Amino acid sequence: MAGHLGCATSQQDAAGAVTLVFTHAKHPQAAYLTDLVRLFEAENPGIRVREEILPSSSDEQHQFYVINLAAQAGEFDVLDMDVIWVPEFARAGWVAALDPWLEPAHLEPLHPGALRADRLNGRLYGVPWFVDTGVLYYRRDLLEKYFFQPPETYPELLRIAREILRREQRPELAGFLWQGKQYEGLVCTALEFIRGNGGDLLRADGAATLADDATVEAVQFMADLIHDAGVTPPLVTTLDEESARHIFQSGRAVFMRNWPYAWALLNAAESPVASQVGILKVPHFAGHVSAPTLGGYHLGINANSRHQAEAAALLRFFIREDVQKQILLKLGVLPAHRGVYEDPAVLAAYPVLPALLPALERVTPRPVTPYYLMISQILQPELSAAIAGIRTPQEAMQRAQQQTEHLLGLE
Repeated sequence: MAGHLGCATSQQDAAGAVTLVFTHAKHPQAAYLTDLVRLFEAENPGIRVREEILPSSSDEQHQFYVINLAAQAGEFDVLDMDVIWVPEFARAGWVAALDPWLEPAHLEPLHPGALRADRLNGRLYGVPWFVDTGVLYYRRDLLEKYFFQPPETYPELLRIAREILRREQRPELAGFLWQGKQYEGLVCTALEFIRGNGGDLLRADGAATLADDATVEAVQFMADLIHDAGVTPPLVTTLDEESARHIFQSGRAVFMRNWPYAWALLNAAESPVASQVGILKVPHFAGHVSAPTLGGYHLGINANSRHQAEAAALLRFFIREDVQKQILLKLGVLPAHRGVYEDPAVLAAYPVLPALLPALERVTPRPVTPYYLMISQILQPELSAAIAGIRTPQEAMQRAQQQTEHLLGLE
């Protein structure tokens, strides 16, 4: 779905009602989202909303938006964006600044870490409607069997995983799984190791820090998990979120880094590890703090929309606390509104939420820069080469540093 929307267009009918076109990713529980759209229409009789569903592939969604927004297409009004696209689209002038439409009272209850990703040069270009955070899953039954407490640091995790593997003597059992395939998920995972060691990809002033000692040390630790400790199997270089989950859910791993979506699947009635799984914020290294990577999707307004006021009303609706509650209860994704996490009905339905709060409090966006996607494309093959043992982490990160400096014009 890389072309134009065709006949779908925002318009005003004979009765004066405005029709907004809302483009968003395909969702497994799409019927519930449509129910929310119908509720918005009932509350706003002068506005109709037409949903245009994009493929579930993030790459295909991004391609669709780039083609249409670069062509200044006004055929859709509200768009659903991966958090990392907001600065790119804002810098290109493709999404409207939201400051005229949103008051501080609308924004104050929203997750501050998620909102940081929506600002560029002091202006607001998106709002989070659901958030995601990297988390650590662990086999509670195996840790309890050998009298281990859940780890807070990566060295503790390494020690526990080694000992459990030694005692279990099961060749199929892995110690620690994470997303090691060459794609964006590898960058999300690596950032948690890097920031958990006090490093980063960019400084606050925008200078690249990929070859700094703290960053290289973290990538070295990732490679050592595979080639030295033997805690992470070499097949990690093929794993994305779902392939890692399937292995963990089959009972063949002690620890797994993933996103909160996996919790319900791991604890489904038919799951071999149901009721045996714990969840924590991601570890860190000594002297530093946990730094889970922010994920999730944000809403914005097409800069070429002829109905920005009505589009803004839809944004305000989706970030309202009662609607955000339904987003969690019906769609099963984590809401951006912090008030939802204190709702008794929500806590009864999702008793795991208190365990997720420490991760949500520490969650950190990927570097908020219009150049992030290009930096990620530079970083992915170098990280892949480092963890596969093709290049040393020092060599790989130095190459990434040089390419990023060239990209940013710092040479």
